[in-house]
Amino acid sequence: ENSLGIAFSGGIDSCILAKLIKNKTCYTSGIKGCSDFNSAQSSSKELGIKIKKIILSEKEIEEAIPIQKEILEKLHEKINDNSLKPSFSSVSYNLPLFFVAKYAEEKNIVLGQGPDEMLGGYKRYLKMNENEAIKEMNNDAKLLSEIKWLQNKETLNYFNKNIFLPYLDKEIVEFCRQMPYELRINGIGKYILRKLAENLGLSKEISSRGKKASQYGSGIIKIMKKVYN
Repeated sequence: ENSLGIAFSGGIDSCILAKLIKNKTCYTSGIKGCSDFNSAQSSSKELGIKIKKIILSEKEIEEAIPIQKEILEKLHEKINDNSLKPSFSSVSYNLPLFFVAKYAEEKNIVLGQGPDEMLGGYKRYLKMNENEAIKEMNNDAKLLSEIKWLQNKETLNYFNKNIFLPYLDKEIVEFCRQMPYELRINGIGKYILRKLAENLGLSKEISSRGKKASQYGSGIIKIMKKVYN
């Protein structure tokens, strides 16, 4: 069996994947002292796994930005969909993965994208009423599963790596789309996923952990604000 690389932030999404996938190496990218390194280190101890930290310098991030822009621009030209047009947001969203793809030894990389959009993981959903939140989650999940994942795929392809997105399996996406609100959001986002984590034997610390999006948790966005143009 070939080993898989997992983009691992220490949050619930990647912890569940690391728990279920046997033969893997977990990679966390970010600047020195970033919160993702702390979360990943804490979670890896509980899971009994080793993580490979990809510690990024400001110079390396600055040099990667135009490359990531070019990857996204070529995809935009190929698909001709304005939602794929490179922007500060889309570049920052893909850069943590860019560095995992660059440094991972494995050819096949597993990502935990999906639960935040499908199951209300972002704080903004919690501020909406039920109907608004369901509509927004379904729209975001549709955009992710049909369009945005292509950016992740192209980023990995640049380094001759393959992408695997277990949470974006068509049956899982449809299952989540039809799921009652109280199983997605029940005082906290990703409620059903947190219950799954508990059933898998993960601690309360992991199952209830909130986490920043990877561009924030990695500290990459902090550098991008200084050097992006």
